[in-house]
Amino acid sequence: MKKIAPILALLAACSRTDPPPEPLRPVETVVFSIQTSPAGIGLPGEVKARHESPLSFRVGGKIVACVVSIGEAVQRGEVLAKIEPDDYRLEVRAAEADEAAAQSALNLAQTDLARFRELHEKGFVSRAALDLKIHAENSARARLDAAKADQSGKSRHLSYTTLAADRDGIITRYDCNPGETVSAGKPVMALATSNEKEVAIDIPEADLERFRKSGTFEVSINALPGRKWRGRIREISGTADPATRTYYARISLENASAEIALGMSAEARLLEPDRNSPLLPLSAVLGREGKPFVWKVDAEGLVKKAPVSVSGIDGNRVEIAGGLHPGDRIVTAGANLLHEGEKVKP
Repeated sequence: MKKIAPILALLAACSRTDPPPEPLRPVETVVFSIQTSPAGIGLPGEVKARHESPLSFRVGGKIVACVVSIGEAVQRGEVLAKIEPDDYRLEVRAAEADEAAAQSALNLAQTDLARFRELHEKGFVSRAALDLKIHAENSARARLDAAKADQSGKSRHLSYTTLAADRDGIITRYDCNPGETVSAGKPVMALATSNEKEVAIDIPEADLERFRKSGTFEVSINALPGRKWRGRIREISGTADPATRTYYARISLENASAEIALGMSAEARLLEPDRNSPLLPLSAVLGREGKPFVWKVDAEGLVKKAPVSVSGIDGNRVEIAGGLHPGDRIVTAGANLLHEGEKVKP
């Protein structure tokens, strides 16, 4: 038995093994450097007319004809659409009949007044009777004036059943459907003048101040490659879109050529001088208690927290104002899982 105990102890010692070392955490890194980057921001846009107005009938009714189509060029006075005119023709006829009756009543009143003036001069009728005839003639004249005004208004209503272009331009919006009954003032299409062209863009909320301070753009039209136009911001909306948090803006084009058509897609790039920007990916910068920092990897693969100061954000990149030196290796992916002094596998 005394010989068995040392053997068992030796076997137990041989079976005891050390645990394997933990695998190194893989991370993505980048070497920090100061780069020259273009400061301009490019935004997509669309070519629009500076002046665009909705067109609508000034009376209600059933649409019987839509003469033009969207994108069509029209000239001043050209007929665009029509609504059913029969009801308005009947109103005009009734107004014409009222005018004729009022004219007849005035003629009779004038004849009576002339006769009573002769009788009054001869002393056959009193002054009071003459005054009644004068009053009757004045009333008949006033009724005729009212009937003429009513007839003129009804005639204008009849003319409003035809929608005509009030100036030369291009149809940019279209909601005209034959057979549909529309109310007065409901837009059925829009007319844009093509002599002044602009580019409509949506400015991100974070870049609003940069756009307001500079406001000078280089505009390229996707359908006209290789050509550039200068433009300036003409207006920026006062409030942001509640869904996209962007501000609607218009860029007026300088020397816009006739080949730039309304509706073409464009890119407007804000012109700013290039800058030397020490940039890091947004994922590399962490923050605790409002203090930003990054994980810096040394030559042995150990990570160390390095506080940094941030001067701005450009898209998905962060501009570093201080705390790092060119050549520092910075963790850009997996940084939120690390702790001080941990060894990683870049």
